[in-house]
Amino acid sequence: MDEESGGLHTIFICILAGILVLSYSAIPTHTADTEIPKETSRISSKNQTKADTPVGKEETATEETVSEQKEDQMTSAENTVSETESAEQPVSLVSDKNDAAPSGFTAVISMNNPAYDTHKKSIVEFTHLKHVEDYKITCGQCHHDEEGKPLDLTYGDSVQGCIECHPETQKEKGEKLDDRQKIAKYHFEAVHANCINCHKTYNVEKGDPKGKGPAPISCTQCHPKE
Repeated sequence: MDEESGGLHTIFICILAGILVLSYSAIPTHTADTEIPKETSRISSKNQTKADTPVGKEETATEETVSEQKEDQMTSAENTVSETESAEQPVSLVSDKNDAAPSGFTAVISMNNPAYDTHKKSIVEFTHLKHVEDYKITCGQCHHDEEGKPLDLTYGDSVQGCIECHPETQKEKGEKLDDRQKIAKYHFEAVHANCINCHKTYNVEKGDPKGKGPAPISCTQCHPKE
């Protein structure tokens, strides 16, 4: 029995040794063809790119790209503002000096009426707001009804221009009219009478019996040479 048991132990040990040898030979070994993990591959690729790029050029290229993007954004913004302003700004005979004017009121009026084909003298810029606030001119001193009575107006009220009631711009040859008739018919006569008569009254109140100053009453004082 002992010899038989010892023989079995020897056979068992041999079998176990064979299994271990076969298991060891089945374990894969690392070779040159072993696949590199993806994360390691990406890191290697980045390092290779940096190695191939001359020192300083990568940073320069990045700065130029950012600068170009900023310029494109600024240009786009400027174009948008320009298009918006062009779309919103109406065509007007009014000067652009109206920042301080109350809502609905024109601070400076350019007397460049489209009813005239040409103007013989320079265009007057009527300081509308200045006359009201500094010189205390009431609206009714210039704006009147068909009977010549002053209108009760305030900032932003709708009014007709002089041309609506005094429509003519060209004098007829040989026509004989008195001053009142001329003012009633002709736009330029009405405007000049309105301004000059008011200025003369103001000048007399300021101490000049002839009414020649300080407010302007002559052509060259209101229409300076260009």
